[in-house]
Amino acid sequence: MVASIRNLLTQPAVFASAIVSVLLVGAQQLGWLEHPELIVFDQMMQSRADVEQDKRLLIVGFTENDIQNLKQSSPNGNVLTTVLSKLEQYQAKVIGLDFFRDVPVDPGHKKLLSHIKQSSRIVSICKLGDDKEPVVPPPQGVAPETVGFADFSEDGDGVIRRNLLIASPDPKSKCAAEGSLGFQLALQYLNIPPEITEKRIKLGNTVFQRLEPDSGNYRNLDNRGFQILLNYGSKKSIAQQVSFTDVLNNRINPSLVKNRIVLIGSTAPSSQDVRITPYSSGNKQDNSGKMPGVVIHAQMVSQILDAVSNKRRLFWFLPEWGQVLWIWGWAVVGGVVASRIQHPLYLGLATTASLAILLLSCFAIFTHAGWVPVVSPILGFLLVQGGVLAYTSFQNKQQKEKVALQIQDQNETISLLQSLLRDGGNHQTQTQGGIHNGLQLQGILNHRYKIIELLGCGGFSYTYLAEDTYRPGSPLCVVKYLQPARNDDLFLDVARRLFKTEAEILETLGQHEQIPQLMAYFEENKQFYLVQEYIQGHSLHQELTPGKRFSDVQVVHFLKDVLQILAFVHSHGVIHRDIKPSNLMHREKDQRTVLIDFGAVKQIQPQHPTENPTVAVGTIGYSPPEQFMGQPRLNSDIFALGMIAIQALTGTPAKYLERDSTTTELVWRHLAETSEDLAAVLDKMVCYDFRKRYQFVEEVLYSLRNF
Repeated sequence: MVASIRNLLTQPAVFASAIVSVLLVGAQQLGWLEHPELIVFDQMMQSRADVEQDKRLLIVGFTENDIQNLKQSSPNGNVLTTVLSKLEQYQAKVIGLDFFRDVPVDPGHKKLLSHIKQSSRIVSICKLGDDKEPVVPPPQGVAPETVGFADFSEDGDGVIRRNLLIASPDPKSKCAAEGSLGFQLALQYLNIPPEITEKRIKLGNTVFQRLEPDSGNYRNLDNRGFQILLNYGSKKSIAQQVSFTDVLNNRINPSLVKNRIVLIGSTAPSSQDVRITPYSSGNKQDNSGKMPGVVIHAQMVSQILDAVSNKRRLFWFLPEWGQVLWIWGWAVVGGVVASRIQHPLYLGLATTASLAILLLSCFAIFTHAGWVPVVSPILGFLLVQGGVLAYTSFQNKQQKEKVALQIQDQNETISLLQSLLRDGGNHQTQTQGGIHNGLQLQGILNHRYKIIELLGCGGFSYTYLAEDTYRPGSPLCVVKYLQPARNDDLFLDVARRLFKTEAEILETLGQHEQIPQLMAYFEENKQFYLVQEYIQGHSLHQELTPGKRFSDVQVVHFLKDVLQILAFVHSHGVIHRDIKPSNLMHREKDQRTVLIDFGAVKQIQPQHPTENPTVAVGTIGYSPPEQFMGQPRLNSDIFALGMIAIQALTGTPAKYLERDSTTTELVWRHLAETSEDLAAVLDKMVCYDFRKRYQFVEEVLYSLRNF
């Protein structure tokens, strides 16, 4: 158990995600990610569907037309008194007057003051002020309980994202209102006494939690007073709007006013009371998305009413530990994607899909009033993915360099072995009738592998099906038994070096899911054994019966599957050198193609003195001419694969296909029904001259991309 946990923690994806998550949480705590998170907040607010107009509210706006018609930049006392009287006549439940009237706007200022004092429905405003703006007192003589402050809480970028409900003004201040205009209007409308503590306000069954300095994605927030996150309802209009002229000229239906909260204020763009909201573009010259102060007050009132009536949720946030898990979880996903997917195209698609799921999840949560980190998990995903890719690239580079050295050592060892074989007349050579003859192999090898049956043989090598008695259930495996050509000490020492190098290369190649894993290798009684994963299935040789033709679709699918394997093999500088139908297995569990029977250890077998020492590796019909001349190349495997594809299309064994004596081109198209495009690709794969052939498997895959 401890070893499993240790192994898990040392995985690149987990290790990198832990480090990146710690760094991101630290950056988040320092407030470095607050601004980008707020920008994303605004984008999600803009993308969210608007709620319906709040029929409990009405906005009476002083518009640009009103300014022109009344010839007033701000309505005077007489105009306001008339508007207020009409609204009261239409039985408005409560009226919010969003005009400062600390300074007289005559004519009619005294008349207005008298009207406000005598009305129990009107809530006036004052301004608490701050270091930048002075205090503005309420209209002279009005009762303090009928006054609400009109101050907004702006973030550092000037955007209004918070709803300030209650403040603690200096009792000696000229503006001593404790509740905001919106809060006062909501209380009068609901007629519910609030239960107020330092951390919460309870209205009916709804609890308003106070914003803390680190609520949501805020950090070091100035949370003086009682603030909540403002859940805007609509970009266009939270409530129906009418103009002063409409009211003065009796052009409104009294039902729009009756029993509603009516907010009176300036909606003219030329007024100074137009504010930046999450719907704004961020460009100060662009007024789209900006809202008049009276509309923002209406948004605040609507939020409170909806929360109390359970129509719209208040914003909620993850606890600190929840945010850490959220960030770390997506960082792990980024690492897993990078470690499991190697192909650039598939990696790009998986990355895009994962980030899309992340963004959609955050947006879905946002539509349910949840504000979770977005920027930090995206950064975590990408940083961990980049780190794992960099580590994997470095590891692959080291691995390829290691394999390159192993191949160089392998080639040198093969040359030495071949030299010894050419001089074999002076040494004792084994025969197939020896005591260790492969056909007589039985019992248990290495005190572990129980031989079941002979699967195949060739030259001085034999392949057996065996049981691994050390593992639970004694699973099947494949044991390859290799008899060296000679058993003298000098030859065995050199063969042993080649065998060890070969095993190391096979272990590296076995990391691919479509190449059998090397389970073990050992020497016993001067004989060499490789133990590999057993592939349950059948070979392509069993499917390629004479006369049976495959379709273009089947052949293209087969080619792409095998080319992906060869891309991995060739990236390590390894040439298979014996691509043929019997070495391509169709795995039963997933129908994927598995490439088997690697190995330069085949060259431990004896050679005839008249043969070129490297001729033995290869199969007639599939191996290209340069391989038979002892100079195999990466595209030699491409040649062999192309021949198998043509055999599948024509139903004719590869060794019976002929070439034009003049052009050296393979003559096969008359035997198959295939597209011109696919035929052209196959012709280039099997060019007699390796220089005219595809040089790399990636080129073939690119040619097949649209098939």
